[in-house]
Amino acid sequence: MAGRVRVGRPLTADAVADRYDAVVVESGAGGLTTAVCLARQGRRVAVFEQHYTAGGYTHAYRRHGWEWDVGIHYVGQLAPREPVRVLSDYLTGGALRWAPVGDPCDEYRLAGEVHRGPVGFDAHRAELTARFPAERAGIEALFALVGRCRAVLPALALGRLSGPVARQLARLLRTAAVPPVAMRPARDVVEELIGDERLRQAVLTRSALLLADSTANLPFFLLAVMFEHFRTGAWYPVGGSAAIARAMLDPIRAAGGEVFVRAPVARIELTGTRATGVHLADGTRVRAPVVVSAAGAHHTHRTLLPPPAAPPPGPLPGPAPDRPDGRDRLDGMRRGFPFVVLFLGLDGDPAELDLPRHNLLVTDGDCDAFFEGRGGRTSGCFLSFSCAKDPTWTARNPGRSTGEVLAYVRPELFAPFHGSRRHHRSPEYLALKAELTAHLLGQVHRHLPRTRGRVAHHELGTPLSAEHFTAWPDGSLYGLAKDVTAFGDGRTPGRADWLRPRTAIDGLYLSGQDCLAGGFMGAVTGGLLAAHEALDRSGRARLWAGLLRQGVRPQAPETA
Repeated sequence: MAGRVRVGRPLTADAVADRYDAVVVESGAGGLTTAVCLARQGRRVAVFEQHYTAGGYTHAYRRHGWEWDVGIHYVGQLAPREPVRVLSDYLTGGALRWAPVGDPCDEYRLAGEVHRGPVGFDAHRAELTARFPAERAGIEALFALVGRCRAVLPALALGRLSGPVARQLARLLRTAAVPPVAMRPARDVVEELIGDERLRQAVLTRSALLLADSTANLPFFLLAVMFEHFRTGAWYPVGGSAAIARAMLDPIRAAGGEVFVRAPVARIELTGTRATGVHLADGTRVRAPVVVSAAGAHHTHRTLLPPPAAPPPGPLPGPAPDRPDGRDRLDGMRRGFPFVVLFLGLDGDPAELDLPRHNLLVTDGDCDAFFEGRGGRTSGCFLSFSCAKDPTWTARNPGRSTGEVLAYVRPELFAPFHGSRRHHRSPEYLALKAELTAHLLGQVHRHLPRTRGRVAHHELGTPLSAEHFTAWPDGSLYGLAKDVTAFGDGRTPGRADWLRPRTAIDGLYLSGQDCLAGGFMGAVTGGLLAAHEALDRSGRARLWAGLLRQGVRPQAPETA
């Protein structure tokens, strides 16, 4: 369709080979990361995406001349030789460029009180101490504890890998680098360190709104991850978020593979207890000795795998025969919160409308109230204006601006409309959308008054839309909840410990957010882990050697 931001090749009968070295189901950041890592080791990979464009939550779309990013608002750890920059440059050969968002990258508006999160631990600590001098000791202790948690996520990632060497290294690293406090609820830890409730909210709000859960559920190490991830600042992809998937196409194609769009996978084919390929919805059979699902654990186990033949999942070398299968295990796991997002088209360029490059995080002063059932129908909201972050925007879209306003909702709010068809929803559904739209528009006008009278187009994406395009249950933003029960407390196993990149089905691997953590960083980390597991010993050696070479290579200058 004219005007669409399409990345990938539309599926045609003569375009798909009957056999590849690997197939990847769905093309979010995790799936594409796995595909590129395999392709760079000479594997011919086919990626199958059910949407009309590749990228998952990194894709962009156009409507009536307006262009929006659906999920990427900023990414951290992109300074020279930081891990996300190294991986980005490895995956794209440096073709993907990133523009710094600036300082600050976040502004918190909490019950009318404005806080800015400056870049750098020293600056952030100083800013908080200046505003709350009586809490100096607690602030110092908080940042010291955040520093102690820097290696927690790598330790947990290593623990998701198979093999005796990886397991032993993971045990050693966890013992050395994962303090017990890291696995405790973030709010409990912060409340023990800090007495002032306004300061607690300034510390906790980003985690609640970015990770979509109460900080009484989130483990403290994820709060620390947020601090560490944006410690040196935040960046935005030059050319918009669609540039991410577009930059990953060439390495896949160079190895003889392809990213196919409008190519939904109906099921994963099993021969005995081994994955041997996929069947597409149009009946096409594609064989491969490696099948990677980046469609999420729920969709993989509940839809793509045939129930009678699916062996029970679990850590290698294999579970006992009487252990429950993946579908049963999913019943005991929380799903993440669904969301609505208001896409805005505004007359005027970003400077004229005073649209910030940084994000605005807005609450009524209690970031956890909604998630704990004490708030209204929506959470606090997250306002982002990619038009102000992308240095190419104004040249590509003169006189226009776009933005996104995201808020979480409870699953039951849209439950009555499940099963209804797109473009054929009930009047009650349309009325609910109109009410939520008015609420979010009110927030925009309140916090950015120059937008009044300048909104030329708006549309609201709902959990039904998200579920339709991603197959995440209830339209969850991050799939399964990343809470303290998922990770465990360090003494007892977490409920998500069985969700490893290498599944108990030979030849089948899991990629993306459900492997470890949510968001862009979590997805690409899951993608990297899946590639490691799917490669043989020599392929793994080449993969990590390539990343190491990229890490020591001179870095290109940042785009201003």
